[in-house]
Amino acid sequence: MAFPETKFQAPRLRADTIDRASLVGPLITDVLSVPLTVISAPAGYGKTTVAAMVFAQVGTGWLALDPDDNDPRRFLTGMATALGHEVVLDDDPDAVRRGVVALLNAIKSDAVLILDEWEVITAPEVAGHLEYLVDWAPPNLHVVVTSRHDPPIALARLRARGQLAERGPNDLRFTAAEASALLGHADLDRILARTEGWPAGLRLLAGSGRAGRMPRSGDTDVFDFLADEVFGRQPEDIRRFLLETSVLETMTAQACIAVTARDDAPDVLDRLTRIGLFITEQGNAYRYHPLFAEFLGRIRNRRPHAELHRRAAGVEADPLARAKHLAAAGDTASAAALVAEVGHEQLRIGRTTSIRRLLATLPTDHPALLVLQGDLAFGAGNLTEARAAYERAGDTPDVAARLADTLILQGEIAASDELLGRALNGRIDTATRVRLLLTRARAAQISGRYTAAEDAVAQGIRTAVEKSATTTAAAHISPTLLLIKGAVDHLERFVAAARLEGLAALHSDGIAAAIAMLRGRLDEAATKAANTLTGYERFGGAPPFTGFTLAATRLMSTAPSPVDVDPLVEDLRTYAVRLATASFMYPNAWFMIGRALWSRGRLDEAQAARDMMDTSDGPTGSAPVITLNRLSLDGLLATARGDFRHAVAALTEAVDLEDRLEIVNIYGSARIRLAYLHVTRGKTVEASRIAQPALAECARTPGRILMEGKAATAVLRLSSDPFAAALLRQLESPTPATLTAREMEVLRLMVACATNKEIARRLVVGEETVKTHVSRILRKMGVRTRGAATAHARDLGIS
Repeated sequence: MAFPETKFQAPRLRADTIDRASLVGPLITDVLSVPLTVISAPAGYGKTTVAAMVFAQVGTGWLALDPDDNDPRRFLTGMATALGHEVVLDDDPDAVRRGVVALLNAIKSDAVLILDEWEVITAPEVAGHLEYLVDWAPPNLHVVVTSRHDPPIALARLRARGQLAERGPNDLRFTAAEASALLGHADLDRILARTEGWPAGLRLLAGSGRAGRMPRSGDTDVFDFLADEVFGRQPEDIRRFLLETSVLETMTAQACIAVTARDDAPDVLDRLTRIGLFITEQGNAYRYHPLFAEFLGRIRNRRPHAELHRRAAGVEADPLARAKHLAAAGDTASAAALVAEVGHEQLRIGRTTSIRRLLATLPTDHPALLVLQGDLAFGAGNLTEARAAYERAGDTPDVAARLADTLILQGEIAASDELLGRALNGRIDTATRVRLLLTRARAAQISGRYTAAEDAVAQGIRTAVEKSATTTAAAHISPTLLLIKGAVDHLERFVAAARLEGLAALHSDGIAAAIAMLRGRLDEAATKAANTLTGYERFGGAPPFTGFTLAATRLMSTAPSPVDVDPLVEDLRTYAVRLATASFMYPNAWFMIGRALWSRGRLDEAQAARDMMDTSDGPTGSAPVITLNRLSLDGLLATARGDFRHAVAALTEAVDLEDRLEIVNIYGSARIRLAYLHVTRGKTVEASRIAQPALAECARTPGRILMEGKAATAVLRLSSDPFAAALLRQLESPTPATLTAREMEVLRLMVACATNKEIARRLVVGEETVKTHVSRILRKMGVRTRGAATAHARDLGIS
């Protein structure tokens, strides 16, 4: 994201700044002892000046907040930049929270971050991210917030924990000694009584030489005072200078020359700064105190100043500020054209508030502005408003991609697919084509048009690989595409061909883990899924849907192993709850949980998971799989209870449905489950007959059999088929009983001769944690030394 340099520069302290050591010294002590310090008071109490004094002694980063920081991504990026770090944010809704975690993890030395003028922040989610940052701040991070009002976070809780320092108006008021140093007046008692020590009032009083009408802070006659005692006492040329330059949000010498047409503008700025006329210097730029700027704006707006805004537009470097001046000058056509040109980039860097305010002043029929309006609404979750804007924006491929996503979320799959088809027939760039094709594959799969889905995913992957658009593809590949027949082959080619970095590489690794599971490489799948989840921790955790897929992969890959599944079940349960609205996945999560618990003999818990499967139905393309999994879990539970009549009926219906499926049952094999029922009843010939078609069907996706665990083991023992024998050997490879999934990861690394330090680095944990895991592994394996554990693991075929 792009920011002006002054956003990260503390205001320069003038030579005549009053020494406030009695306030600042204890404040610094408090700042360095707690994660959050709040300096809260009305306008003119010198909050920013006091914060600048703190910054001058112990500050690490300064962030001057503005309304655009209500965009969480911009807010986080600004904080990271102020602290000298970088964060990587993808398009996932949880990216900012992951970014906050990544920023916390990156802070290794003492850091004091000052967030100035919090009052401009109105977005609850931004306040939530601040609260999270403070709650989980390491001992070496200290945040200072200045604001006209307390930030809406749990200050009472922090106060009760001794994690909050506060300074308010009573603390910030000038003492008699400070007022005397500023004013040199003898009648200080009367002046202090009248001003209540209001720093801005005292500073104004020092410039005016009068105290007769000095208002109290917050009085309604503050602006009258500014008019009479400050603005009104300036020479005409200075009053004109103040009004003309007040159209500028940030003043530079060159901008002031252009707006005022005065060559001496730099000298005037310097003189006004020296007398303290509510002007703050930041780097090579200046700005008026917000209170004084508001006052000047009221005076200025009493008569039109179009020419001033035209001049300001000519020198303004910030494109949105330039557009604002053009609009204020009445040139809305030029303002609209400029916003159309730069709006999407400015939106990408988080300037949502500025863009929203500008759009309210510009023509409502400009296509590019309608797209911006739609993007703002879509990002806010207002699909109806987003759709209306996109539909008015015109029929272009870029708009079609956005509108198609909106229609899918609104359940209008057919309309979305028709729109995608038209867009794909037009002239589009490679990235847009890849996005459209993969979106079309998802829409077709959801609506049950499986041939079209396979064609779309094949074209999308081929185009991405051939045209070097693999990063775009990684961002738009959904794990549900694996349900499409043939998709696993296309996605496997993509994973092999893509050369990705960062989050795109992690997205690809997640798909690779699911592919390894279907291909029957369960150890590889479990390890890759675990490592990918660990990799996401650098970005604050995996996105919900991706995390769900990785947790499911880990759970299903451990079906043949006697590992403790409770942590894996809990992970999947957490993601399932978060994805309750994704009805095409939600019931199947509970099937995976129920089957894992059934295989461990925990029937009551498995039945509870089965009950959760009735909470929703999936769309056309996923409903058959949900029904199949419900029937299967019914049959497995009935088998365990000895209710064979019910079990046979449920599992037979599941097999019939599976045989009619036009998609891949990535959740296992109903035939193996029915064959297992017959094994438990001693009907081995019937079991072999039923299982045989599954062996042929799963030749390329043997993981579908292996993930059935003990059911598959019992069935495969009946077959002399070489393929069945190979699967049985894999299932019967013994593993150390009761080892958790994490302990198995550590053991595999031990077998690979990794040291504790290397294991800690690979798994992103501390060395002490690794030592604890190793101790537990030795105890559970019944050996005393690390060498004996690794030797035993190699004997068991663990690699």
